[in-house]
Amino acid sequence: MATRERFVLCAGVTLLLVIVLFQNLAVALRIDSPQEIDAPEENESTLALNASAILTARQATQPEVIFLYSFPLPSGVQSFLGLKGEVSLTSEMPVFNESLDTVATNVSGPCPADGTVLPNYAAVYKAYPNLLPLQSFILKNPVRGTSKVAIDYIMPVGLPVSNCMVVMLDWEGGSAVTMNSELRMTYTTDSSAPLGQLLGTNQEFVFGIYIGPGSTKNDSLSFVQETKITQAGTLLAFVGDISDSTFGITPPPGHWRTTNDIYLVPGRCPSNIHVNSGGWTPKAGDYYSDIPDDAKHLLSAPLEGFQTMAAQTFLYKPEDVKVEPGDCLLTLFGLKAPKGGGIDSENQVKALFLPTQ
Repeated sequence: MATRERFVLCAGVTLLLVIVLFQNLAVALRIDSPQEIDAPEENESTLALNASAILTARQATQPEVIFLYSFPLPSGVQSFLGLKGEVSLTSEMPVFNESLDTVATNVSGPCPADGTVLPNYAAVYKAYPNLLPLQSFILKNPVRGTSKVAIDYIMPVGLPVSNCMVVMLDWEGGSAVTMNSELRMTYTTDSSAPLGQLLGTNQEFVFGIYIGPGSTKNDSLSFVQETKITQAGTLLAFVGDISDSTFGITPPPGHWRTTNDIYLVPGRCPSNIHVNSGGWTPKAGDYYSDIPDDAKHLLSAPLEGFQTMAAQTFLYKPEDVKVEPGDCLLTLFGLKAPKGGGIDSENQVKALFLPTQ
């Protein structure tokens, strides 16, 4: 999977990333809607983050295309609390496509012009170095038609935002598509509200074919993403989405089931689970059997599919778990496909963390 805010898996799952120059030939637009809507609660406001992008046939020959849209915020610093609505990906061809839809804030400097098109994230952050992603939602679609995820959550603590919000619609795949964001953001103007952080527990792995680190032919094995806790605080929620899909190799011939789990290991990351500098296991293993006995199981989100399809879901799970420096979150990815076949397994779930004051 090509480089993004998530870690690189490897070339071969999608097209090789090459920085190329190309003309902006997209039919790109923001969906007309009011920017400000009546506040749902005292000190709270909402902002519509609606956008749509249609790739041209020429753009669909590129390794990656990222569309950017801006939504101004009032002056000062606000706190992002959550989102409600839907993101979707529509393809007219029965080939594998995917989109990563990211809500970010550009805390200072000029905001992107609506419909700005860039070829990769290196170009995005070179042009907008103060762009801070808040949450991403992954959509995969191996068939003709529309893939979509409904989103609805309000967090107990906010994340600081200012200047403008930015929606990025990022495509990779095999054909021209339409991408849509129909989201409404809730934020607070209360400067005394507590502020949290998001810890990345997200990653992507491939089953059914070996194409390098992070992939395996053995569907009975698993992978791990490791997240180290560096300060005392409280885990308040997990939020994001999971998309497990067949892709451009032979799919399972029947039913398949993915396992998506998160464990908290107190005081350490297991020494028998070997991760690389990105915090993930390049080699598949029997990692479920390596979970320590004192680990706390915080999240289980299995998804089921049949032959060629994407199984995906939005996830918001409240928590109230105290953590200390040295504790370790382990995100496990597994697959049960008894007759074999390929699955691209990805989550964009993050942990909402409130540091101890």
